[in-house]
Amino acid sequence: MEINKATANPAVVAAVNTFIKEQTPRHELDMINTLIRARFMSPVIFSEPVIDGKIPKNAQIQQYVLNNKDGERFFLAFTDSEAMGKWAKEEKRDFVLLTLAELLALINHAKEEEIKGVVINPFLQNLTLTKDMLLNLPKRQQALLKALPPRFLLGKPKEEPEELEEALSRYFKKKQKAVQEAWMLMALREGTKKPRLMLVVDYEGEPEDAKELFPAIIEEAKSYLKEDEGMDVVRRDGKFAEEVLSKNDPFYQKKTGLFW
Repeated sequence: MEINKATANPAVVAAVNTFIKEQTPRHELDMINTLIRARFMSPVIFSEPVIDGKIPKNAQIQQYVLNNKDGERFFLAFTDSEAMGKWAKEEKRDFVLLTLAELLALINHAKEEEIKGVVINPFLQNLTLTKDMLLNLPKRQQALLKALPPRFLLGKPKEEPEELEEALSRYFKKKQKAVQEAWMLMALREGTKKPRLMLVVDYEGEPEDAKELFPAIIEEAKSYLKEDEGMDVVRRDGKFAEEVLSKNDPFYQKKTGLFW
C-alpha cells in the first residue's frame, strides 16, 4: 500500500470530461479504459500518525465517505492533488493509492455501514460509480470492444522479421502479382495486452478480392512466424495507418518493366 504518494491521471480527467460532454459508446469506452488502469488518491484516517511513510503496526484505517442528497454513502477517489485539494480545502489529509478494483473490494468488506460506491473528483467531474457499476465495468468494457470498430496502436517491430519479409516478397513476386507494395508493422489492438504483426498491402483489384488474397498470404506466412506470434493483414486504403506508412518505406515494392 502506497501512502501519501501523489499521482496524476490527466488521461482519466480528459476522458471523463469528454464523456460528460458527449455520451457516445466510443467516449464511454475511452473513459472505462482509463478508469480501469488508473490508481486514485483515496483519503483515509489512520488511528496513529504515519511516520516516514509507514503505518504503525497496530494502527486502524478508516476511509472517508461522502453522503449524497439521499443520505447514501460513497468512498472518495481523486485523480490528482489538485482535485483532492478542492475537497480537502487545502487541509492536510492522509491518502492511499487504490485502483477501482481495490476500492470495490473495500466496499464489499465494509462492515459497519453500507457503502453505495465511489465518487471520483467530487466538486469537479463528480463521477459517481455505484457498486454494481464497478462490478460490471470489465463486462461493459468487453461489450463495447465487441460493438465498436477496433482501434490500434501502431509502430515498427523492434526487430525486423527479415526472414518473413523475404519469404513474402518472393511469394508476391511469383504468385500474388496484384500486390504492389507491402509494409510490416506492429499493432496493439485496443483491449488487448499482446501486440501482433500487421501486414499492410496495397494491391490492384476490388476490396472483395481480400477474401481470397489475405487468407492465402497468412497461410504462406505461417511457417515463418514464431510459435506464439500472430499476424493480421489489412489493405492500404488511404486512411488506416497512413501516418505510420508515410514515414516508413515498404519492405516490398513491385518492380515494373518488360521482364517482370
